[in-house]
Amino acid sequence: MDDLNDLLRQLVAEARTYPPESVDRRQKLNKIIRLVTKSGKLWKEYSDYYNDAVQQMWEYCCQNLEEYDPELASVITWLDNYLKKRLRNFRDRKYREFNRQASPLQTDEQIFDPLDRVPANPDINPILEIWHKTLEWVQADPEGELQKTCFRNRPEINCQVLFLKRFPTETPWSEIAAEFSLTAAEAKDLPKFYNRRCLPLVRNFGIAQGYIEETDIPKKRKKS
Repeated sequence: MDDLNDLLRQLVAEARTYPPESVDRRQKLNKIIRLVTKSGKLWKEYSDYYNDAVQQMWEYCCQNLEEYDPELASVITWLDNYLKKRLRNFRDRKYREFNRQASPLQTDEQIFDPLDRVPANPDINPILEIWHKTLEWVQADPEGELQKTCFRNRPEINCQVLFLKRFPTETPWSEIAAEFSLTAAEAKDLPKFYNRRCLPLVRNFGIAQGYIEETDIPKKRKKS
């Protein structure tokens, strides 16, 4: 890691010796982007706006390279700090949009908010908090149960992967099937696997955390 930090700092220093629009500077910047991306050290989270935030981060890096201070942070930490700011901005915007959509409803007797019956949190909308906590659990997979539950002995197609593709972006099943080169029969069975094997895992997590009641889960009908 220290070698990577030293190399990135060297590349930044070299890039800053060239004019902003020069080919030499762009070459150094491209090398920085490749090294950081390949290292896997950049902050990651699974959100529908993550890639947009990363793009903005790289634009900022390329346009404001002179603002980097090697005495204050490593190059990756500098990038991480800006990336997290952009992610917070996206998250706040989504939160405001959510609040606008959850507008109060009018009745003959009174105006009430549809979320009034949900216990309030002073910092974040309770529904969004549950969503984020569930997403964090899926990403961490602390017991490894999601990764161990695989589709047809294909370890790369496991419940964790499918969860992250299905929410929040709801990637179409056809796209997922194409990505993993599934046959027509496999593509047809994949949603069934997700419903039968993966969804119960996230339901169990919700029950354990008190997000949902066990009685809310419909029981299978017994065959007569």
